[in-house]
Amino acid sequence: MGEVYWEENHNYQIDLRNARWSIELQPIYRDAHLPLADVDWICEFNNKILLIEYKNAKLPYEKGLRAAAQFNPYSDKMVANIARKFFDSFFYLAAHQRKKPVIYIYILEWPKGDAFSRRALREKIAKSLPFCFQQQNDLNPLVIDDFQVVSIDEWNKLYVDMPISACDYDKTE
Repeated sequence: MGEVYWEENHNYQIDLRNARWSIELQPIYRDAHLPLADVDWICEFNNKILLIEYKNAKLPYEKGLRAAAQFNPYSDKMVANIARKFFDSFFYLAAHQRKKPVIYIYILEWPKGDAFSRRALREKIAKSLPFCFQQQNDLNPLVIDDFQVVSIDEWNKLYVDMPISACDYDKTE
């Protein structure tokens, strides 16, 4: 069974209790001294594996609101980082021989974000993911079945049973 997780700034939580199972890779990779970049959470839901990366640049960080306003998810460095998180997290799935369809979901909030910009960003990042490779090599099962870039509202509509909400300190550790 899944759990409720806080995002790194403890402003929002994701409720994965309706998932068959869920995991946060960072502590596992850190304890094993693996220098891997990982998605925030992985879970199994509706017979699919979801790799979930969350970034909220609308929140005031230690660097201040100016840093959030200057956040550029289209930068080559950011795109490469999001793609790397897929590959480094897939390592965990491969090690456990998970054979279910894999959907990578990037939940992104930023001051200039809208449906059009998320769609454009999805297309840019998808070019760095193994979609073309798996088609050229006729892989079965696929390495990745789908990639989405969604807002919190879009996530909550797509995954009603696993909502993201403001932190509820009574339900989290």
